[in-house]
Amino acid sequence: MSNINKRLLAVFLLFSLIYISINLFSHIQPAESEASSEKAVEATVFIHGYKGTARSFDTLLERFEEQYDWGKRALVCRVTADGKVLVDQLADRHSRERLLVQVIFENNRASFEDTAYWLSKVLSTLHDQYKIEQANLVGHSMGGIVSVQFLEDYSKKPGYPLINHLIVLGSPFAGVIDKEYLLKNTGEGAADLMPNSDALKRLFRHKASFPSDVKVLAIATTGDSLVSTRSVLLLDRIVPKSQFHGQIIASPAITHVGLHESPEVDRLIGEFLWGEND
Repeated sequence: MSNINKRLLAVFLLFSLIYISINLFSHIQPAESEASSEKAVEATVFIHGYKGTARSFDTLLERFEEQYDWGKRALVCRVTADGKVLVDQLADRHSRERLLVQVIFENNRASFEDTAYWLSKVLSTLHDQYKIEQANLVGHSMGGIVSVQFLEDYSKKPGYPLINHLIVLGSPFAGVIDKEYLLKNTGEGAADLMPNSDALKRLFRHKASFPSDVKVLAIATTGDSLVSTRSVLLLDRIVPKSQFHGQIIASPAITHVGLHESPEVDRLIGEFLWGEND
């Protein structure tokens, strides 16, 4: 074979290798993109408070899904009294719509510590079994408190979604002001909700463990007879000031329970989490 033919053969082989490499790379890229998309799945998790039930966030989630089109209620996580996490899948978790997740505790009068542990099991399940890598937390009353305890105690450990935002609705970080309410109710949760309880003090002692990159919104209402606005906004002593936002709604019509039934609260949540202004 002449030198010219050898050179032509070498050039042909070189271009063939380049062509094959380009084709292989183009076929590999979509798979990598799919993996990246899977990792980017984010859910917003709703946690009820002391004595809360499925009804606590039920109508809010209906509004978010049907009225505002802000997402899809994809999963309902029920935690049994002995701490087992049972998941009902209501919609495709791979949907391009925002994923909304409802958490329901069978023992809804348990301590902060136990409830925060159960919340950690829920979030671990979302991470490991449903590949949810990022999440927002929305907690009503004691649900906001146990969300803070989860963030202090568990969120920096592996195996949980990265928490981007936390919203607390009427969460009593200084305790519940209605003494008769506490006397009428039972369980470790009621004791933890008392002013100056050891469980509340623990949150402030461990504030250095609260992650510095979580954006936080605390919403209070002047119509709340159980929790003072000051008690809700006391969260600013735990959260880094650059990440904390407080909002007081001046409305006697919006009660403690009414915080998750209010279009005004809906609007604040939508704006803070997703920039929605419906």
